[in-house]
Amino acid sequence: MKSFLIWVAAIVITLSAVIYQRVTGPTNPLKTKFVLEGETYTTKFSRSLETLVSLDNLNNEGKTSLMKVELEPISDDVSLSILLRRYPGNDSLITVEATYKEGLYYVELPSQPPAGKIIYYPLITKEGESVMIEKEKGIILRFKAPVSSKILIPHIILMFVAMLFSNLAGITSFFYSSKVRRYAYITVITLVAGGLFFGPLVQKAAFGAYWTGWPFGGDLTDTKTMVAVLVWIVALVLNSRVKGHKINSRRYLYTLAAVVTMLIYTIPHSTAGSEFNYSTGVVTTGVTKE
Repeated sequence: MKSFLIWVAAIVITLSAVIYQRVTGPTNPLKTKFVLEGETYTTKFSRSLETLVSLDNLNNEGKTSLMKVELEPISDDVSLSILLRRYPGNDSLITVEATYKEGLYYVELPSQPPAGKIIYYPLITKEGESVMIEKEKGIILRFKAPVSSKILIPHIILMFVAMLFSNLAGITSFFYSSKVRRYAYITVITLVAGGLFFGPLVQKAAFGAYWTGWPFGGDLTDTKTMVAVLVWIVALVLNSRVKGHKINSRRYLYTLAAVVTMLIYTIPHSTAGSEFNYSTGVVTTGVTKE
């Protein structure tokens, strides 16, 4: 029964972290509500799209990426326009009109290079009344190159498993159990495979670089993965049979490693991630300022 409860707790914590990542990530769709002609609508706007432009050929003339928008309740008497410009920068805003078809609005946005961004302001109109979404801040959308499911799916699964076994090890460390070391090993193996092997492959496919974290850049996603791996390796090494200490005699280090990993996972995915610099023509990382 104790083992069952530990697994349940670890799964609940892991799923909570996954949901938090989905809600807070800067490239996940932005959900919003607004009132137009006395009726409340709900919708979400994309903050990530696939590009048709490569870093080897930056000519994006005539190339567009399709964004789909659905308004609830569905209404064909509502029009949608997108005001946009490249981000960062001070380009003039251009307007793109959406096409309505069978309950969806289709917007052809000018495709940007991998890691290129635009900032856009949706303008929704019905019977002469208009409302602009995110008028003050705008919505930042980042473009990425297509990523093969052969590397993306293993990356996602392994990072999920790593989080699960990190939580298992952290909870189990409160009890004297040989399983804690086994869970710690699985955590390190899956973190290395998912974060340090498949992670860079995904990064390379999407944005043209294998590693953009410390010490080569400011990408927090890469950096936090490396920190998590190092913390768990230290916990394992210091729980080895050295200098008269029994294996797992410093079990509190597993708890500490699990807590650090949880804190790391609370950093939204893609924070301070890759960004195409339109002035230099290269991909950089870090926090952007206008």
